[in-house]
Amino acid sequence: MPDMAFKDSLLNDPIHSGQGGGDSSYRDFQEGRKLMMEELRRSMKMSRLIEELPFSEDMEFNLSDFALFLSVMKNREAHQNVLSIIMEEPELQLAEIHVEEVVLNRIGKRAIRLDAWAVDNRNRHYATEMQNDTEKDDVRRRARYYQGLLDTPLLKSGRETRYRHLPSTIVTFITQEDIFGRDLAKYTFKEQCQEIAGLCLEDGTTKIFLNMTSRNGDPTLVSLLQYMKKTRLDNPEVVIRDERIRKLDEIVTEVKQSEEWEAVKMSILSVGIERGREEGLHGKLKEQTAKKLAKGKNAEVIAEELEEELPVIEQLIRELEEEQK
Repeated sequence: MPDMAFKDSLLNDPIHSGQGGGDSSYRDFQEGRKLMMEELRRSMKMSRLIEELPFSEDMEFNLSDFALFLSVMKNREAHQNVLSIIMEEPELQLAEIHVEEVVLNRIGKRAIRLDAWAVDNRNRHYATEMQNDTEKDDVRRRARYYQGLLDTPLLKSGRETRYRHLPSTIVTFITQEDIFGRDLAKYTFKEQCQEIAGLCLEDGTTKIFLNMTSRNGDPTLVSLLQYMKKTRLDNPEVVIRDERIRKLDEIVTEVKQSEEWEAVKMSILSVGIERGREEGLHGKLKEQTAKKLAKGKNAEVIAEELEEELPVIEQLIRELEEEQK
């Protein structure tokens, strides 16, 4: 549901990031809900986004939604069940779990924020990302960058490097689109020699891309992906109601009934309101610019009359020109 900008806004919000809140703030949720929803509807109507982002008090969130995915993956058993199905290892056991883990490169730049990160009892490291927007960036190269950066903190500094101590890393991207177009639910990639069939590099790296649109693959994995897409146990696309999926559903229900989830939803509504305001103001300014252009006025005159910066008006004029093509 949220795009990358929306996702970043949500992560930086003090309620969702854990920087604020408390009992007193939670008591305000129910009192403020009606006012917030009214403000949200006004701002969304203003920006003409009410049909694109149908926020409501009874809005249904699915595991494919970034916010719910993060909240559920904080639970060790949920995290473990998801990975055991993806890896097709029913006995998989996790030793550590983290969410929203920030990893920097060696010079402290270009941080990545891992949605869900875990280590199993065989010391394999997992990074699992819910990636709904696959058009704005190259997910395959993103996986490459994540995998390389994951290794940075794994070798202890201040001692002679022993690369054989690098643990295996598995980076998984869960998408709602088939980025390879081969109609598989799961694509697994490992390094392999092109000249000699069957000669694997065995460098300990694995990249997995999961596709919610396909029904071709392990039936339990397909059922998990369909459950993530529409998170209800009575979803007819969930053909295998594996015990792990059933338990995952119980955890999802518990999360949705928690005070923490109420805080997350409040944060989503807040970000939606702000986006609605921004889109509404932008649309109104563009409309005014179009009217003045129709009267033969140039960018400088329009900027002066609307008391806006000239670059802003010039950008709006470019947008209007693009719309007319």
